[in-house]
Amino acid sequence: MKSFGQRFSAIFFIILSLALLILGRNQNQFIEESRGYIFDAFIPAIKVVDIPRDATSGFSGWVNRIATTFSDNEFLREENAQLKRDLTSSTELVIDNLRLKNLLKIKDGTVSTITASRIVSDSNSPFFKSMLINSGTIDGVRKGHAVVNEEGVIGRTINVATNSSRVLILNDINSRIPVKFAETGVNVILAGDNSLFPTIEFLPTEEIANIGDQILTSGMGGIFPPDLPVGIVSEISELGEIKVKTTVNLNRLNYVSVIEYEIASFPVLLNPDNAEQESAVPEEGQVQQ
Repeated sequence: MKSFGQRFSAIFFIILSLALLILGRNQNQFIEESRGYIFDAFIPAIKVVDIPRDATSGFSGWVNRIATTFSDNEFLREENAQLKRDLTSSTELVIDNLRLKNLLKIKDGTVSTITASRIVSDSNSPFFKSMLINSGTIDGVRKGHAVVNEEGVIGRTINVATNSSRVLILNDINSRIPVKFAETGVNVILAGDNSLFPTIEFLPTEEIANIGDQILTSGMGGIFPPDLPVGIVSEISELGEIKVKTTVNLNRLNYVSVIEYEIASFPVLLNPDNAEQESAVPEEGQVQQ
């Protein structure tokens, strides 16, 4: 029965196809008009079907635009934050640069660059940290002059000859430098211990040091100008020992500058008694009453 139905369907569609071919040959105009009517009838239905598709497509495009805008906004926010961080870092570098360039205008003293020198040798002794530079008295170097480079403090001269000088490096066990915490201004002493990480001494008990605290010269002692970079706090032991990583890489020294720091002097006041006596002595040409 099923096979008969399939055969009947096949025969029916074959006969229908032949009939359409015959009609198409003989009544071409009729077929074309019928086709036009059919198309006209289906066009509104196609438009109605396309409405949800167009709406979905428009909504999908709107969602994509929103997502793209959100992504671009997040990117711009991150880029803006990065630019602000770079600006802050750049500002700090500019301030540090101006500070170093204006060393000659320090309010409580003046700084003079004596000479630039080359390191000719250094002591590799575990008991003594020093270096020899090729500048001496002939260049204006004297004992006690500060020695620095573009990164910060290195040490001070301890022996000066005609054409050379011995510099005691700040990590030597005999080195003691007055320094301060940049954030709080607390004055302490940086003491060398022959390691690459000198220690902080005489920190008041009520003060607290933190990892990353910047250490600067305090200007006390008359050797080092104030506010020169010395290092940062790198380690605090359980016993309270504070280690400082020096700003200068002490293992890569080639050229240094020798500077002289002169603290501003104040006028010497006369002894009031002497001043009164001198004021009582008549100047030449004056007649006492």
